[in-house]
Amino acid sequence: MYAPPQLPPSPPFNVCARYATLGTLLNVSYWMWRLNPSATVPAMLSGAVDVVKQSAVIAVFMVTISRLASEGVLDRLAEAISSGDAFKALGAASSPQIVSSIVWAVSVSVALYYAVSVVGGGFVNSAEYGSYLQLVRTGRLSVSDVVENSGGRWVEMAWTVMVTEALKYGPLAASLLWIFTSGVESAVLGGAGGVLSKALLWLAVLAAACVATVALLALTVYAYPAAANGKYGFSAIKDSVRVCKAFPGKTAAYLMLRGSSFLAIAASSYAASLFSVQVSSVAAALASLVAVPVLHALKTAIYVRGEPQPVVIPLPVGPPVIGDAPRYVLKKGVEGVRVGLRELAIFLSDPGNLPYHLISASTFAAGVAAGKQVSSSGLGRLVRALGYESGRVNPAFRGFAIPFLAVDISFHNWQVSLATALSGLALAVPTLITMMFNGFILGLVGSLVPDLAMFLAAILPHGIVELPAFVVSGSVGLRLSVRFLKALGKGGASSRSEVHDAARQAIYAVLGLVPLFLLAGFVEAFATPLIMRSYGWK
Repeated sequence: MYAPPQLPPSPPFNVCARYATLGTLLNVSYWMWRLNPSATVPAMLSGAVDVVKQSAVIAVFMVTISRLASEGVLDRLAEAISSGDAFKALGAASSPQIVSSIVWAVSVSVALYYAVSVVGGGFVNSAEYGSYLQLVRTGRLSVSDVVENSGGRWVEMAWTVMVTEALKYGPLAASLLWIFTSGVESAVLGGAGGVLSKALLWLAVLAAACVATVALLALTVYAYPAAANGKYGFSAIKDSVRVCKAFPGKTAAYLMLRGSSFLAIAASSYAASLFSVQVSSVAAALASLVAVPVLHALKTAIYVRGEPQPVVIPLPVGPPVIGDAPRYVLKKGVEGVRVGLRELAIFLSDPGNLPYHLISASTFAAGVAAGKQVSSSGLGRLVRALGYESGRVNPAFRGFAIPFLAVDISFHNWQVSLATALSGLALAVPTLITMMFNGFILGLVGSLVPDLAMFLAAILPHGIVELPAFVVSGSVGLRLSVRFLKALGKGGASSRSEVHDAARQAIYAVLGLVPLFLLAGFVEAFATPLIMRSYGWK
């Protein structure tokens, strides 16, 4: 049975950041996260911003595909590919309609993705580093504090994000653009002379750009804590360089710790995959909800170490991270799911939430209809022409590692649902687009299956639990959006309290979906393949 570690008695053991070692600061950062569960919320908001960015690209993709399908372009392309004539297929793929559509889609997608990254980064980094600065200075943090920090200086933080990201990745982007234009010029002018020397030059330029990017990544590592501390844009970068110069050893150690921790997670996922064991989604969940908050809090603690006035962290520090974290994460996860089940039951039993359920389900159904329509207009033929064979069970659903696959599927679906729900803070549009896109994919896949019985055999066994759970996550996001807008309209202290309650209820309601996604994941891994084979799948 788990026995919580004994914490130092009150008053807490105060840590002066200026004189603390990196190990002490790491332990303090862990305990700040440990004693303040709200410190995980910025990582959740980051996932929601990722959904917003993806939804922008998805919307452009759906519009482009629908337009090409309605104009018969996809049918002609599928026919050309099916003919087996490479020149005919290449000519169809390079038709003016397809080329112009691709150029339009890529241009708009990049512009939208960048705009959302800057604006969303303003909100998320303000929420994250403003909250971690508050944690370091006060040792306390609530969901309402996170929400308040996100909106306090988001414009200035967005400017800092734009400047910092442009500086970090500018050399790499410029080198790739130069290599691309140089390659196109060589291809247009023709001739094989000097190809090796040009290739070596391109590699040298690319290597130099990569080195510059790594150096700039290190020098700007404290830019966002500096922006949260009131220094923006180039001033934040200058302040980051100051801290790097003041603490080169701790900065290098932090970067190595951060890189090695994520490398270890990636390596363990890859090593497990060699034995057909899928744990990538579980590892991603642990990284985003545990490792990221602790490491970013550590970065903030190192930053405040260089403040003119010594910062004293009023926080009790318990046992080291490695000895406490595994048991605590499991215990806290179970407690969160238990509370989430109660919150989910309240949400589902409230008649006032029925409109959100109906809108979420209708949007998903509209996506299914759109997927079937676009598929019948040529996309289905194109997918088959590219080599897709329907009627075959995914080979991953075989072997001894199916239990790991089941858990991995469950965590992936739950993470998508959590991000979908919290993206409701972005005025509901990303939530609706995500719902429609998932329906679109289902409609497309359904049109590729030979008959309805086979399709239902592949979807219903686990879908009877998974699809309603996903629809509920969409309705949670819609309700969060409406409550957030109402709270913004009121303003004042009551607004802060209402946003706190809305965000907290949304998070716990999606935590309540964890058992449903686990059930659906195990059914999908164990039962669905057996049922599929009994209905003609191979």
